[in-house]
Amino acid sequence: MQLLTADDFEPWVGRKVRIATLPNPVEVTLERIERRPPLIGIDTREPFSLFFDAPSAVYLLDTTYEFDCGKGGPHNIHITQLMPSAASRHYEAVFS
Repeated sequence: MQLLTADDFEPWVGRKVRIATLPNPVEVTLERIERRPPLIGIDTREPFSLFFDAPSAVYLLDTTYEFDCGKGGPHNIHITQLMPSAASRHYEAVFS
């Protein structure tokens, strides 16, 4: 199994990504990718985080969902809720 890298998601920054939820799928926007330097001798890839924004009506739990990011997908990605703003919800996926 190939480890996903930040480069795999780069083409999707600013685009909507479909998440398989029940009873209907929802869409979130991949807002940005945050890269971190690898820890030498520990990390097998460059660590990174994906940050997603969604309308306030899209409420997702802290769990793993199937994300359809197009080429090479779908991908099972674990997300965590961040502090929502007045108009939207925010989520983060950490890859280490």
